[in-house]
Amino acid sequence: MSKKLTRRQIVAGTVAGITIAALPVPAVLASPLSLANGKMSSFSDGEMNLPVESVFYDIVGNDRNKFLNAAGVSDGVWRRPVNVNLLEIGNRKILFDVGSGNNFLPSLGELPAALDAAEVDIGDITDVVFTHAHPDHIWGIVDDFDDLLMPDAAYYISQGEWDFWDSDKAMNAMPAGRESFAVGAKSRFDMLRNKMSFFKDGDEILPNIEIVKTAGHTPGHSSILIHDSGHSVLVVGDAFTHPIISFNHPEWHDPADMDREESALTRKRILDRVTADKISLAATHLPSPGFGRVEKNQAAWRYIAADS
Repeated sequence: MSKKLTRRQIVAGTVAGITIAALPVPAVLASPLSLANGKMSSFSDGEMNLPVESVFYDIVGNDRNKFLNAAGVSDGVWRRPVNVNLLEIGNRKILFDVGSGNNFLPSLGELPAALDAAEVDIGDITDVVFTHAHPDHIWGIVDDFDDLLMPDAAYYISQGEWDFWDSDKAMNAMPAGRESFAVGAKSRFDMLRNKMSFFKDGDEILPNIEIVKTAGHTPGHSSILIHDSGHSVLVVGDAFTHPIISFNHPEWHDPADMDREESALTRKRILDRVTADKISLAATHLPSPGFGRVEKNQAAWRYIAADS
């Protein structure tokens, strides 16, 4: 394992008055997905602990109780993992999103420690591809000193996502209590302004890595299709956020979806595609590690985790 300490670890050790070696750190979430030309790993940035009332709040009565029982939720807290994927292919190490860092929720910000525990030097990341600019996907580009964790990496985001969060429209569109989403995105954009490359639907940003438009959750939300002769994978970000609802009821809305109707149409379109083409999924908020596949189940779809 690398002996180099991050600034975050130094600060944590100083504050706690203990040695760095005594700090427990999470490791890679599961065995990597083996691809014909590389491998994809899943790392944890932590877990979002949300009151059930804030998750799919337009589901009421028996429907709510049914899905809570199926999910094993009995204490009123919905625990949503935050998975971050790393694709190692050739001499490239490509990170899809970067987690939240330490300024969003106290239960998040574990990605640097998780990478270090797996002996992945964060300084060796060559490319960072963003699905969208919500806090748990982009705020983690900086350390505790507001310096870029990966200053030498190349960065990519959709032009539509950048245009939205880089404008006054973002703040005006935020519901009460989420104004920090716009402020945080803009501050990260300012740090990446001279480093960012922009893409649109259908672009091949790197060899065999294609952009798939999945707007709705945010205006420029994008998924990334990794073409592989043995195991093509679609990194879907927040296009799917629940292993039951997103597949059995793609028409139901997540409160974080900025355009509810477009989000529902996007889910149905992507479900049809990955089912027909037998494409696997890698998702941020599906049960850790977030790898799985989709099957058509009569009038709906069914998510099957990779270890099932």
